[in-house]
Amino acid sequence: MLPSVTALELWDSFKPRLIEAVEAHPAESETDLEHVRTDVRRGKAMVLQIFEQRQLLAVAVVELLDLNDGRSLHVRYLAGDGMDAWMDKLEARLQDMARFYDCVWVSIIGRLGWYRSLKLHGFEAVSIELRKRVS
Repeated sequence: MLPSVTALELWDSFKPRLIEAVEAHPAESETDLEHVRTDVRRGKAMVLQIFEQRQLLAVAVVELLDLNDGRSLHVRYLAGDGMDAWMDKLEARLQDMARFYDCVWVSIIGRLGWYRSLKLHGFEAVSIELRKRVS
């Protein structure tokens, strides 16, 4: 996880990946990406990056949500190529973060393609939201 100051300093290096994630949601636009940047600056969202030998493989924007059934580490945006190469690493980092922040859930809202990949990691479909109990 990148502290907000570091995330903002490195924003341009992972912005192209985040644009991919924003564009995957037809209702969202570049202005939403700037809204995310503001949330990171204010500490309302955090940036998580996955590297392999100094190459950025994936980037996630996460936030904490206090829900009726417990706190959730929610993946707001997730983008990267070759998901099979980094999904295990990402899932482990999300679990670590969730435990650190006393979360009961890790959640993501995504397409059915995400569900097919994430159900192998213990996520279950709840409407279109995917979530997993923190272990």
